[in-house]
Amino acid sequence: MKLGVHDLLIREVSQSNEEVFENTKKLVEELDKLSYDRYWFAEHHGFENLLSVAPEILASYFLSITKNLNIGTGGTMVMHYSPLKIAETFKTMEYLAPGRVDLGLGRAPGAGAYEIRALNKNFSSKSHDLFDEIKALLDYLQDKRPDDFSYSMAKAMPKSGENLPRPWMLGSTGQAIKKAAEFGIFYSHAKFFSVETPAKLFKDYKKNFKQSAFADKAYISMSYQILISDDKDELEYLGKSFDYFHIQQYRGSSKGLIDPEELKDYKFTSQEESILKKSYDARFILKGSKKEIANILEDEIKTYGIDEILGFTPIYGLKNRIKTYKALKEIFD
Repeated sequence: MKLGVHDLLIREVSQSNEEVFENTKKLVEELDKLSYDRYWFAEHHGFENLLSVAPEILASYFLSITKNLNIGTGGTMVMHYSPLKIAETFKTMEYLAPGRVDLGLGRAPGAGAYEIRALNKNFSSKSHDLFDEIKALLDYLQDKRPDDFSYSMAKAMPKSGENLPRPWMLGSTGQAIKKAAEFGIFYSHAKFFSVETPAKLFKDYKKNFKQSAFADKAYISMSYQILISDDKDELEYLGKSFDYFHIQQYRGSSKGLIDPEELKDYKFTSQEESILKKSYDARFILKGSKKEIANILEDEIKTYGIDEILGFTPIYGLKNRIKTYKALKEIFD
């Protein structure tokens, strides 16, 4: 089983920006040594405690200081940018790090209304069907002329070399998975977004997949919010902060990662307990020992036909995050 990371660059409360970026460097370098397969940077705007606002820059930097990891964006929010600009950015990255560049194609804004307008004041005049924009982008990556007249006369430079950037369709509801099969590209599902999606959609994706210049066969990755520890006391101690972040995320009001010490005596309300129970029962978030997590993931892999697991680890403390990633690796070694 291939393993990767889905990172939002979450700030711990009272942590400086410099510390967040420095810890990210340490984490990426450690996972490169551990032979992880992939590291993705999300795109969010306007959230003070989520620092992954420029994922293409982060990806370019970390491609330059790693040797093995496939690195990219999870994702690039296509509603904010032109297909030509995205294509030229990732074509350039592919020349600088051949065979290791991922382009996650996201259709959500990853931002509030003010940020959406500031990113592109003409956003309301963009294609109402972002799949059309994605199709033009995929054409540019292959040095093809897009069907859309607005883009058809432009050329995306530099011309493609031996390798193409690896495009992925991102999703959290299952709405995009049919298009991933039609376009012949990989599909990555953010299960930690807490939307129940029928397993049949994933089976249909593999059944209906059309080969393309980007991929010979279908491929599914699934992202989980995850905490692993064989120490019950540690699991309970770190788990309260882990759970509290999920409640924040559910309510759309992230304050960052809170020190577990500050939450030792915190009592979740009955409503919060209900949210957490539903999320654990649906396996949007995973918390447990290596054996417990291994059993859950084995079942998830069979249910959805998963080819790769991505870990999203909003865990307080860099060492604690690394421990979870090491434990996840040990499960599949």
